[in-house]
Amino acid sequence: MTAPTPPHDPRPAPAHPDRRRLVEVLVMGFVGAIMMVVWGWGSPHPGMPKQVRPVGVAVAASGVVGLSAMVIAWLRSRKLVGARILTLVTWSLPLLFGPPLLSQDGWAYAAQGWVLAQGLDPYSVPQGAAGVLGQAVDAPWRGTTAVYPPGSLWIQAAMVTIAHADPLWSVLLMRVPAIVGVALMVWAVPRLARHAGTDPDGALWLAVCCPLTTLNIIGGMHNDGLQVGLSLAALVVAHRLAVSGRGWLGLVVGGAIVGLAGTIKQPGVLAGVGVVALVHVDAVRHGGHRWVTRHCWSGLLARTAVGAVSALAVFGAISAIGGLGLGWLNPTAGSPVAVTSDSPIALVVQILRGSGGIPLDKLVGPATIVSLVLTLVAMVWCWARWGPVPPMRSRDDSVGQLGNPLRLQAGVMIAFAVLGASLQSWYLIGPLALVSSIHLRRTHRDVVIAAVVAVVILTYLQWYWSPYVCLPLVIVGYLIVWRIPKAWAFVTATT
Repeated sequence: MTAPTPPHDPRPAPAHPDRRRLVEVLVMGFVGAIMMVVWGWGSPHPGMPKQVRPVGVAVAASGVVGLSAMVIAWLRSRKLVGARILTLVTWSLPLLFGPPLLSQDGWAYAAQGWVLAQGLDPYSVPQGAAGVLGQAVDAPWRGTTAVYPPGSLWIQAAMVTIAHADPLWSVLLMRVPAIVGVALMVWAVPRLARHAGTDPDGALWLAVCCPLTTLNIIGGMHNDGLQVGLSLAALVVAHRLAVSGRGWLGLVVGGAIVGLAGTIKQPGVLAGVGVVALVHVDAVRHGGHRWVTRHCWSGLLARTAVGAVSALAVFGAISAIGGLGLGWLNPTAGSPVAVTSDSPIALVVQILRGSGGIPLDKLVGPATIVSLVLTLVAMVWCWARWGPVPPMRSRDDSVGQLGNPLRLQAGVMIAFAVLGASLQSWYLIGPLALVSSIHLRRTHRDVVIAAVVAVVILTYLQWYWSPYVCLPLVIVGYLIVWRIPKAWAFVTATT
């Protein structure tokens, strides 16, 4: 008697990455990260050196080769499904032992933490007053006070306290909250991708394992990492509670996490848009005919109010600790418009300041107002395009527009980044996390992948030269690569 044939299992067999390619990309990315750390220690200050020396040339070459190796390793790992955590950890390990990479913000964090740990007010004491740490702060910010909300400052003070105010360890420990942020992204991005019906592994590869995230968040230790991680976690938690029939609890908990994200860095409050939209759409799709689950304006406004109250309560409570309050609004805080960045508004300000001879203090106010107005208009447009829009009449039986909450959140974050008074490469990590989670046509996803490569290169170039030189150079290079099929296939990892 022959044995019965086992039933066919419709589930796909687990993917096993090509071991040879896996070892190759692990080694290449690891060595590249080591070379970036060598470059960081050898080139601690931005700008071209006044004298060209063999050691300086070797350091710059180390940075170019290291960056290239990390980018190529990431591109070649695209098809290694199931190896994301391993590659992320391997490529990130060397970065833990380097100085703040591609930015000096890590020194500013440590200086602000030192001021608060000494019992002083970071909103009134300039960063440059923080002893050795203060002298390491980038020159334009030494005479300014803290610009971050109290949540960031208390974390920074805790890291400095743990380090016993040792300058080196104080700055290295600023990577702890950055690592927590990346861990939250690793947890949240695949879940958002599943909700949107896209590939979780591909989203993790594009948003978290890419050099833009590893070099800027783990290498650069920016607080954007923790802020983005909390923002994404708020979306996931709110959605999960809403689909389980606990939408109001989702608004309270999600709103509280949004408030916490906002105390790390102000853009964290933008996640409140997505939290309200997700809970409202989930309630309408999975609910009955009760008022609380109807697609109506009163229900949408009620959800907005509940989420906003929860977020404001957490934000206010943390801000009240130690009496710090809203000191980041003080005029002594540094203005992002004061330095050149890739923001269109900031570039215009610097042109008017340089060629028109207009004083900076007369440009900051108008530039900030223009930025806020444009951002608000763009956010309203995003809501009209992808947000839930109930029927105008309460008794109207039409469905109205439920929209797409994750596309809405991605659009809002992109609008805030691009139209803001300042634009740095690490500001794009939050939008990238949302874009990687939503469904995109292949051509659009290829554009995003190539843009990540371009932004990473741009960030490195801007360590030496002004955005006025680097930005046009990278844009022209991007367009040239786009017109060459083999080059485009390489930078989009389709080969």
